[in-house]
Amino acid sequence: MPTPTPPSLADQPALRCDAQANLERILASARVVFAEQGLEAKLADVAKHAGVGVGTVYRRFASKDELIQALFLSRVNDIVVIADSALANDDPWAGLVYFLKQSGQKLADDQGLRELLISGHVESPAFAEARARMSERMTVLVSRAKEQGKLRQDFEPTDVPAIMWTIQASRDFAGSRCPDLWRRQLGFLIDGLRQSRECVSELAAPAITRDQIASVMSMRHHTPDATSVSGQRPRS
Repeated sequence: MPTPTPPSLADQPALRCDAQANLERILASARVVFAEQGLEAKLADVAKHAGVGVGTVYRRFASKDELIQALFLSRVNDIVVIADSALANDDPWAGLVYFLKQSGQKLADDQGLRELLISGHVESPAFAEARARMSERMTVLVSRAKEQGKLRQDFEPTDVPAIMWTIQASRDFAGSRCPDLWRRQLGFLIDGLRQSRECVSELAAPAITRDQIASVMSMRHHTPDATSVSGQRPRS
């Protein structure tokens, strides 16, 4: 019986290129799927969007959590970078406002990231380190703005996640019908943080209309898998 001929070295780079192309396709699709569906999305959803078999995804990632870690760690670190930019601002109040707006935009654009930061769905040393670095920066951002006298003295760093929850609720409630509603609500929240109310923020979006509210409620009522205001899917 003839001995099977092993793959030549010339064939291996092509195989590696195919594998790399599949990996990039999987990650690109995962960004879209998790951003739209949140962390409840399945690997089968990612595979379908990428146009590959589920087995191909599992060959690259042993579990959904492993894919989430590969995909979102860089995005969590992006929030840390935003905090560093805020701290570099010579005006502590402006730095805090910059952080709230920029991190809010990141969260509004990506449902998976919102759920990941708020729920702690995946815990790993890398994520724990990123969370710790973010917490340290929040403490400094808040302390600076208080010392400046522009941030109310009873605001605490732990109030920042609550603001993020508000952004999540507003973004998830309004959906695609009013995607900028969270920006308007954040404007009200920022004014509420001021020690002095002599000036108010220019709101970034108009008020939602009665027709838009009716449209949003109708859409949510007729969508079987619509998420609740808290971002969680209703229990059956």
